[in-house]
Amino acid sequence: MALGTAYRLGEQRIGYFQDGYTVNSGQPELTRALWKFLADHASHPLRVLLPDTPGYDGLDQFREIGGDERGDVSFAEYLDGWPG
Repeated sequence: MALGTAYRLGEQRIGYFQDGYTVNSGQPELTRALWKFLADHASHPLRVLLPDTPGYDGLDQFREIGGDERGDVSFAEYLDGWPG
């Protein structure tokens, strides 16, 4: 799931992510998809990868939730039937 641009508060701390013109917390469908993703993967190790993080360049091989490329899963499809 792409979280968009990481905006830093100070030199190191990331304050929020923004995908498009609205901060992610202001995008209900994206927020719901993130919570579903966390629920689906609650027992799995998860990492947030930034462009300068090792492994980031290999993300192109994965399907994206909310992406618009062939093979990606729309938010509506991913959230279909989820009660959360």
